[in-house]
Amino acid sequence: MNNIIYFTIDEKECQANASYVPHRNHNMFKVQFNNGYENIFFTDVETGKWIEEDLGFTQLAKLIGSQMHNFLRSPVHVPKLLTWHKQVSDQDVFIFGFFNFMKDKYRMFEIYNQNKKYLYTLVEMDNEEWHILGNNVLALKHINSSFVEKVIQALPLFWEDAR
Repeated sequence: MNNIIYFTIDEKECQANASYVPHRNHNMFKVQFNNGYENIFFTDVETGKWIEEDLGFTQLAKLIGSQMHNFLRSPVHVPKLLTWHKQVSDQDVFIFGFFNFMKDKYRMFEIYNQNKKYLYTLVEMDNEEWHILGNNVLALKHINSSFVEKVIQALPLFWEDAR
């Protein structure tokens, strides 16, 4: 679904095309501006504030978010409190956030990268293996296996019955 939005930047009237991007964890839109700039804008699951992908909580994200409110399928924000893990070693910084919950007998972990965007859900299985559930097939094809391994090694640090 394409929506035309109007807004003012530096006292100048602007127009952009906003296309809804289906996503299970974020309200998300691809926005194309008349000057050729485009980016993905999505809501932070913790605060509900709008984020400009890879740029963070920008003034433009706040402005676009205020225009997107009328087009949201679920305009009420229910916050998820993420747990953040940061690890520094040999000039390498490793950061991820997660939200854990139980589904039947399985421990589930929604994994978010440092820009607060959902990546996938990890499921701890009975046989000490992990399964990856994703938002879409394309995202699952581009999984960074090194990142996943580090996440799997770090997650047991966050629960009492760690092995």
